[in-house]
Amino acid sequence: MDLNNPTRYNSDVIDFENMVYDLLRREVKEEAGIEIKEDIQFINDVVFVRPDEIPVVLVKFAGKYKKGKVKLEKDAFTDYAWVNEKEIKKYPCIEGVSEEIAKTIQLFTK
Repeated sequence: MDLNNPTRYNSDVIDFENMVYDLLRREVKEEAGIEIKEDIQFINDVVFVRPDEIPVVLVKFAGKYKKGKVKLEKDAFTDYAWVNEKEIKKYPCIEGVSEEIAKTIQLFTK
């Protein structure tokens, strides 16, 4: 975030709008090597406590592929697959992922 370039001034407070969406697009580019379109959709959120008792807030979003060839960030991921709501069931996933993929596909095919 460039503190010298706020999106607006709100009295004596400077605002930086859409920073989460900008961060999401940057992270996708860094971790997967691809670009996603501007239309990013909220999927859901989950709060859980890890076995080591550290609380985690997981906020999930979906984005539509724009361009680029998948190139996974080294030491972050080992594999990937482009799947639809039926194909995902062939993969061992965290509970709820197949429903989130179906929701994502539904959001972007309206």
